[in-house]
Amino acid sequence: MQYVGSAKSEYGEERMLSGVYAVCVAAQRFFQQAAQHAADSNLRYKFRELANLHETTAQQLPATAKQQATPQDYSSELAAVQFWYLHQQAVLHSQPVTQSVLTELAGLLQQQLHALKQLIRAVHCRTTKVTLAHLSAALQMASDQLQPLLQVLPVGRQNVQTKN
Repeated sequence: MQYVGSAKSEYGEERMLSGVYAVCVAAQRFFQQAAQHAADSNLRYKFRELANLHETTAQQLPATAKQQATPQDYSSELAAVQFWYLHQQAVLHSQPVTQSVLTELAGLLQQQLHALKQLIRAVHCRTTKVTLAHLSAALQMASDQLQPLLQVLPVGRQNVQTKN
């Protein structure tokens, strides 16, 4: 009986890792495109760094995670993160990165981190756990460094507004 249970948990793990893979691919494409449209050189650099981080993680995930998965196959939180990246990537084709996108991005990165941390606790494979932990730590550092760049900067004599 234990074998059947572990097979079920492995299948669930594979589905969740497919979600992580889908998010990594969508995020990598979004950050790559956003870097091309960002006016601020520091922001451009951070976006390239995040694109590379997601690309590297996607490559390190097990081959089974790289199979096509539909958003219903993994957590709604990961699906929402993936949808945001895909939607914003489509929007970037017609307009530059707006301040509202940058404000949303700050919250999205926290949502992505939360989903990753939950997944790390649920995954049993040590190698996968390490890969996800590395992504989570690197994403946390990049997010912390990116936060000041995502703040709304004053224009003229307007008050500084920030959203946390």
